[in-house]
Amino acid sequence: MFDGADPSSLADEVLEARVIGYAAQITALTAQFFAHVAVLEERRSWSGPGISSLAQWLSWKAGITQRTAHEQVRVARALRGLPVIRAAFAQGRLSYSKVRALTRVATDVREQELVNLALSCTASQVERAVRAMRQIDAANGTDEPVAPRESAGRWKWNADGTLSVSLRFTPLDGARFLAGAVRAEYERTRTVSDDDLPVPAGVPRNAAGALETVSGEPDSEVRPANRRDLWRHVPSNVAPAVVAMADMVHEGIAMPDLAPGAEILIHAGDGVESAHLDDGPALSAAEVGEASCGAARREVLSARVSGRPGRLALLGLGRKKRAPNKALVKALFVRDRCCQMPGCERTRHLHAHHVVLWSAGGATDPDNLILLCGSCHRALHRGEFGIAAHGGQRFSFHWPDGAPIDVAPSMRAPGQWRPNADVASDATVPVGGGRLELGYATEVIYAVWEWKERNAAAVSLSRCLCKNVTPGFRVVAVGD
Repeated sequence: MFDGADPSSLADEVLEARVIGYAAQITALTAQFFAHVAVLEERRSWSGPGISSLAQWLSWKAGITQRTAHEQVRVARALRGLPVIRAAFAQGRLSYSKVRALTRVATDVREQELVNLALSCTASQVERAVRAMRQIDAANGTDEPVAPRESAGRWKWNADGTLSVSLRFTPLDGARFLAGAVRAEYERTRTVSDDDLPVPAGVPRNAAGALETVSGEPDSEVRPANRRDLWRHVPSNVAPAVVAMADMVHEGIAMPDLAPGAEILIHAGDGVESAHLDDGPALSAAEVGEASCGAARREVLSARVSGRPGRLALLGLGRKKRAPNKALVKALFVRDRCCQMPGCERTRHLHAHHVVLWSAGGATDPDNLILLCGSCHRALHRGEFGIAAHGGQRFSFHWPDGAPIDVAPSMRAPGQWRPNADVASDATVPVGGGRLELGYATEVIYAVWEWKERNAAAVSLSRCLCKNVTPGFRVVAVGD
């Protein structure tokens, strides 16, 4: 199976078997990965300048997004107290997707039944079962205390240039959001002929255009002749309303001069290969034209255009002034985006640091300025790492012994790897499978767990009585 044959030369049956076999080996290796991550977290050997968590270290060293790394650290921590799940994971029988779900509800008492369930289910069925269990635990008050619910949201640019936003609101915040969406939709769709409260087109009006009353006489304080219809409900597609809400906030709230995130910044013009949003996707000519209507235009002197020395140097202050001005700070942010210490990537509370110190003759120029967060700035001045400027706005980082700090450490597969012979080639395939009867499955599992709790309580009581029994008497504990 691991002979290195060209996949395109294999028959369908062989190809399918090898895909499943590789999946089992990957699962077993992933289990080893989590075992090592758990030990690494205990030792805290990952800590250093710019690194505040193991997840951040994994993001830097292993090429994993920080969100994924945080979840992996959580799973690795949970697996330390779950030997049954850990063993099935190491044997390739439970995929990472299943293990990730199980660790949300597993305990040392529950894990055997959870493993039995997961071995017969697909990963999506396990997710469904776990969601149901968390709801049952919350309803029974047996779940661990959780923090109060808070509204949360995520956003990301997609490969096709669109923006995805995922929001999860508390009930009250959700009601506020929907009410705002209705108001924004009203504002977005109203026309010049609309009154404050839109009414159906069939409501009669008099010659002056005012709504008629029941008696036919115009009166601004009485109701229309027909029953007044309420404004429409929450639109099924809230995206246009949300954009309208964003426009109203964008136009109505003033921001500080240095608030790049509150601006719509488009890179276009000479030296720009294709127009694009600042730190975002490319834009078509039509989108650039739409954004240009009524927009303010300013030139951002970009660095190293078409291989020429950076025009950003035109903003330099030299030795005239120690602190960079507003224009230079904006240009540094466009260039650096975040703290430049490898592995850090913080975007808040950034400092413009003179690589060659001002007191040592350093200039307030882009070739000598770099953005660092407060933590990394302090670590630099404590001598925990160093920065060298090489001209042309190029910088390098190094440890105190002079060894370079890689911005993106290279990765390669370990040599002399051999497949684990103890991992079955079909280990990840569900046993039996089929449709999941969620209600029946959870009823049986919870009945087993309740029986275990009663049995454990009876055993504990019998031990307590045995310790305090009067000599000459014998206590017989009768179990369920």
